[in-house]
Amino acid sequence: MPFSLRAGIGLRVVAFLCACLVLGAAVGLWAMKQYQNVATEMSMDMARRTSDLAEALKTQVIRNAYSTLHAMSGFQRVNGLDPKDCSDVASFFLQSSTGYANIGSILPNGEVYCAAIGTKSVRNVAKESWFKEAMGTGQFTMSDHLISPVTHNSVVAFALPLKTAKGEITQVLVSTLETDYIEKVVDLPNLPADSSIMVIDKSGNNLAGESDKAVKPGQNIASWEVAKRVLTADKPFVMNSTELDGTKRVFAATSSRVSEEAVPGAGNVTIRSLSILVGIPARRITAAVMAPLQASGIAVGIVFAIFLAGTYFFIRRMLVQPILAIQTAADKLASGDLTARVASKRRTDEIGALAHAFDAMASSLGNRDAELRRSNERVQRILDTEPACVLIANEAIDIVDINQAGIELFGAKKKEDLIGTSFFRFLAPDELERFQAHLEVIRTGKTDSILVQIVNLLGEHRWIESHAAEINFDDGNGRTGIAIIRDKTDELATSAQLVQAQKMESIGRLTGGVAHDFNNLLTIMMGNAEILSERLENNPELANLSRMIESAAQRGAELTHRMLAFARRQVLRPSELDVNALLTRMVDMMSRILGEDIQVRVDNAKNLWCVAADSAQMESAILNLAINARDAMPQGGTLTIETENTRLDADYASRNPDAAVGDYVVIAISDSGIGMSSEILNRAFDPFFTTKEVGKGSGLGLSMVYGFVKQSQGHIKIYSERAHGTTVRIYLPKSNEDTLSQDVAEEMSIEEASGSETILVVEDEDAVRIYVTQQLTGLGYTVIETTDAHAALEILESDQHIDLLFTDIVLPRGMNGRQLAEIGQRTRPALKVLFTTGYTENAVVHHGKLDAGVELLSKPYRRADLARHVRKVLDKT
Repeated sequence: MPFSLRAGIGLRVVAFLCACLVLGAAVGLWAMKQYQNVATEMSMDMARRTSDLAEALKTQVIRNAYSTLHAMSGFQRVNGLDPKDCSDVASFFLQSSTGYANIGSILPNGEVYCAAIGTKSVRNVAKESWFKEAMGTGQFTMSDHLISPVTHNSVVAFALPLKTAKGEITQVLVSTLETDYIEKVVDLPNLPADSSIMVIDKSGNNLAGESDKAVKPGQNIASWEVAKRVLTADKPFVMNSTELDGTKRVFAATSSRVSEEAVPGAGNVTIRSLSILVGIPARRITAAVMAPLQASGIAVGIVFAIFLAGTYFFIRRMLVQPILAIQTAADKLASGDLTARVASKRRTDEIGALAHAFDAMASSLGNRDAELRRSNERVQRILDTEPACVLIANEAIDIVDINQAGIELFGAKKKEDLIGTSFFRFLAPDELERFQAHLEVIRTGKTDSILVQIVNLLGEHRWIESHAAEINFDDGNGRTGIAIIRDKTDELATSAQLVQAQKMESIGRLTGGVAHDFNNLLTIMMGNAEILSERLENNPELANLSRMIESAAQRGAELTHRMLAFARRQVLRPSELDVNALLTRMVDMMSRILGEDIQVRVDNAKNLWCVAADSAQMESAILNLAINARDAMPQGGTLTIETENTRLDADYASRNPDAAVGDYVVIAISDSGIGMSSEILNRAFDPFFTTKEVGKGSGLGLSMVYGFVKQSQGHIKIYSERAHGTTVRIYLPKSNEDTLSQDVAEEMSIEEASGSETILVVEDEDAVRIYVTQQLTGLGYTVIETTDAHAALEILESDQHIDLLFTDIVLPRGMNGRQLAEIGQRTRPALKVLFTTGYTENAVVHHGKLDAGVELLSKPYRRADLARHVRKVLDKT
C-alpha cells in the first residue's frame, strides 16, 4: 500500500509536470509567434519611417537643384549678351553649392552658351534626351545617368528652361550633380546591419549605392519588381520583395514624382526624377527581438528538465515545507520585488518542487521585465534621435510625452518641464482660432497639418509646422493625439530674404531703366534752361521762368540720384576716408542746418580705422540722418554722433543674415526725439515711405542711406523706442588697403575751358547730341557727331584727326560705349576718352565703384560741367 501510494503520487506528479511542460512549450511557441509578429510589424514600421525620411532627402536634393537654377535665373547677367558674364554667374553658383560638377546655360539649338567649367571643344546637346524633354515640356527636368564630359564622373543633369513673356524658351539653365554626392546625402542613419540603399533615375539606372555588389553605377534595373513600382509611384511606399542578390528584405521606397515642395508648380504636371530604395533585412530585426525570448525558453526548459528528473527521487519524502518562507517570497514578488526568491535549501519533497517552481516563475518575470525595459529604451532612443519633435498629447491637449528634439524646440532643459503642460500655453495669441480649427479636423479622425507661431520657454518666437493625427492606445485614458513638429523658422526667414533680394533687384532694374531715359531728358532741360537764362538777362520775367525750369530739372536730377542710391545703382568714387576728420568738418554745417534748439555732440573714438567709401555720399548720408533727427525733435534736443572700432562675429551674423563677419567702423547717430513705433520701424528703409505731410518729404532719405551703406558692403541697424529717441548705427568695413582718391575737376571759367581740338561725339538721343554739339562748337572745338558705335568706328578707322572721343555708354545696335572706346584706343593709342551716361550697370562700374582710369560725366550735367570735364581729359597726360 505505501509503495503503491508512493508510486501513485510520483506518477501523478510526473504526469502533471510533463503536462505542464507541454503546456509551457505550447505557450512559449505561441508567445514566440506573437513576438515574431511584433518584430515583423517593427520592420514594416521602420520601413515606413525610412521611406518618409528618404522622400524628404530626395526632395532636398531636387529642391536644392531647382533653387540653385531658379536663383541663377534671376541674374540679369545670365540673360545678357556676354557669355563671360553668364559664366561668371555660373562659377559663383558652382562655388556656392556642394556636390555639383558644373553649372551653365544652353541655347535652344543645343549649343552650350556658358559654363562654370568650360571645355576646349564646342559642345552641342540638342540630341540628348533630357534636353529634348526640357525643350518639349518647358518644365524643370532631370536627366538619366550621365558621364560628365568635364569630370568624367557619374552625374545627373537638372534643366530649367527660361521663357519669355510669350512662352518662348530663350535658354536652358543646367546643373550636373555628382552621383557620389547623392550617395553621401542619402546616407540614412540608424539602419540595421546589412541594409541596402540604392538611388535610381527615372529610367531605372542605378545612380548610387550597391557599388560593392552586383549593381554598378549606370546599370539599368528597371525590370526588377521594386524598381518597376518605384518608377510609376506618386508617393512613398513599403513592400516585401527579394533583393537583386537574392536576399529577402522589406523595401522602403520613395516616389519618382517631383513634389510641389521641391519644385513649385510640380503639382500640376507629372515630373519624374530620382528615387531612393532602402532594403531593410527583416530577419535581423526578428532575430534581435526573438533572441532574449529563445534564451529564456531554453533556460526555463533546462530548469523544468532538471526539476522533472529530480522530482521522482524526492516525492517519497515528507510533504511538509515551511509555508511561511514561500508566502514571504510571494508577498515580496506581489509588491514588485522581482528579486524575491525562496530560501536556498536543498529540498526532497513536493514543497521543494514548489519552491523551485516559484523561483523559476520569478526569474521568468524578471527576464521579461528586463526585456520590456530594454524594448522601451530602444523605442525612446529612436524617438530621441529623430530630428523632428514627436509630441503626444491627451484630449485636453496637455503634453503626455515628447522626444529630445521637442524638449529643445520648446526651450526646456528636461522632459519633466513639459509633461502635463498645456500646448495652448506656447501658442502665439493670434494663432488660437486657427489652431482650434486644426483640432476640430483631427478629432474627426483625419490627419491635418498647420503652420503656427509659438513662444517657447526661452521667450523665442518660432514658426513650426505640425502634422497631427488622433491615435487610440486602448488604455482608458480617452483620446490621444500624436504630432510630428518641425521648426520652420530659419526656412521662412531664408525665404523672406530671397523675396527681399528679388524685390531689390526688380526695383534696381526699374530704376536703372527710368534713370537712363529720364537723365537724358533732364540734360536737355537743364542745358537749354541755362542757355535761356543767360540770353534772357534783359527780360526778367522770362529769365525767372527759365530759372524755374532749371531748378525743377535739378530737383528731378536729385530725385533720380536718390532712387539710384536706394537701388544700389549709383556710381561710387571710394577713397581712403578718415571718418573722424569728416565728422569734424561737418559739425559747423550741421549746427547751422539743425538750428539753435538742437545741440550737436560728437564723440570720436581714438585710433579709429579708416574706411574705403565715397566721401561725398558719406557726407550726404550723415546729413540725411541728422535732418531726420531734427524732424524727430520739434521741441529741440541733442544729436549725438559717436564712432568706434568693432568686430561682428559669427553669432551676430547668424542673427543678422545681411551682415558679414569682419572688422567695421561704427558711426552711431542718436537723437532724443519722439522715437518710432514698431510699424514705422519695420518700414523705415522702404522707398517713398514717409510720416511727413504730403509735399514735405520724398521718402527717399533713409532709403538712400540704406542703399549707400549696402553698396559700400556695410550694414545698418535702427534702434528706436517711443519717447526715448532713435539710434541709427552704420557699420562700414575696415579698409585693408589704400584706396586712391578720385581726381576732382579743378574749378575754371568757361573761357579757360575752351579749346580748338577735334571731338568725336557719339550720342543716340538726337536732342542731347544737338545740345552737346552746339555747346562744344561754341567753346571753339571742332565737333564730329554720330549716333552709334559702328558709325563711330568707321570714323576712327579713317584718316580724320580725332583728339577726344566723347561717347554715351548705352548705345544701340549691340555695341556699348566701353566696347567702342576699347576698339578705338587699339586703333589710336593716343585717343582720349570721356564717357557720359544717365545710368550704367557693369560697363564702366563694377561692384558700385567706377573702374580705375575711367573718366565719366554723369547725366544730367550743366554746360560748365561739360566744358571743365572735356578740358580736364584733353589736358590729362
